[in-house]
Amino acid sequence: MKKVLVYIYYKFLEFYKLLFFLYLPNFLFIFKKTTIVNFKNIKNPAQKIFFTGQGSIIFKGKCHFGYKAGGFNYGGSIEIQPRFKSSKILFGNNIHTNNNIFICAANSIDIGDDVMIGQNVTIMDFEAHGIQPDKRKEIGSIGTIKIKQNVWIGNNVMILKNSVIGENTIIAAGAIVSGTFRENVIIGGVPAKVIKNL
Repeated sequence: MKKVLVYIYYKFLEFYKLLFFLYLPNFLFIFKKTTIVNFKNIKNPAQKIFFTGQGSIIFKGKCHFGYKAGGFNYGGSIEIQPRFKSSKILFGNNIHTNNNIFICAANSIDIGDDVMIGQNVTIMDFEAHGIQPDKRKEIGSIGTIKIKQNVWIGNNVMILKNSVIGENTIIAAGAIVSGTFRENVIIGGVPAKVIKNL
């Protein structure tokens, strides 16, 4: 009897999280603008997730968003925004994030399998505003981002346009990443550079 009650409790908890952290925050939006492929691959979310923008979000495998014990869980959110109709954000299999993540694509962001993302991480493949004074109210330069398999992204990291992160690489907390980095290294700093090989 105890096993049955425990099973019912965990099933209820799973249903509660899906309802209040995923389905209700996106109830109207997911049926209007954004194309979400394999929505069912989001498993047991631990923080509210908002899908905004007009493009496509593709889940190739299981993704776990938010972490109750990770800090700053209550009152925060995760936002995934393919901004334009042609924009794409792709998630591989077995992605795990902490809390308060913002991923925004004007073109393409591709996150590989087994990637771990710390809290307060921002990933954007474009400059929010033009550099020239007369272009500040327009969107700036647009690129792409590719985060390869088994990358660990620390807390408070910002990944900018035209970045490629090699397999197994660790991005140290607080880094601002721009450019191409080989596999099996630790990178960190502002701007990020290779600190050591793994």
